[in-house]
Amino acid sequence: MALNPLDALTFNPVGAHTANSSLATDVTLTVPDGATKIIVQALAQDIRYTLGGTTPTTTLGFQLKADDQPIMIPLGGDTVLKFIEETATATLQYQFGN
Repeated sequence: MALNPLDALTFNPVGAHTANSSLATDVTLTVPDGATKIIVQALAQDIRYTLGGTTPTTTLGFQLKADDQPIMIPLGGDTVLKFIEETATATLQYQFGN
C-alpha cells in the first residue's frame, strides 16, 4: 500500500480530547487502537516527555513550553509516551488521531 503524502496534513480524532493536570509523577499515555499520531500542548507550566519508555524528569526529556502552539507527534508501534510537569500546576492537553 502506497503512502499518501496528504496523510501528514489530515487529522481524524481517535477517542476524546483529554486534559491531564495530575503530572507530579510521570504519566504514561496508552495509545488507543487505530491512533497513528497525537497532538499535545502544555498549559500553565512546562512539561517534559519521552517517546521510548525512558522516565522523564523535570530536566530530562523533550520540553513542551507552556502555552506554545500544539505540536503533532507521529506514533510508531513501539512508541511509549511518558509525561511529567517541570513545575506544579501544569496541564497536558492531548488528542490522539490518525
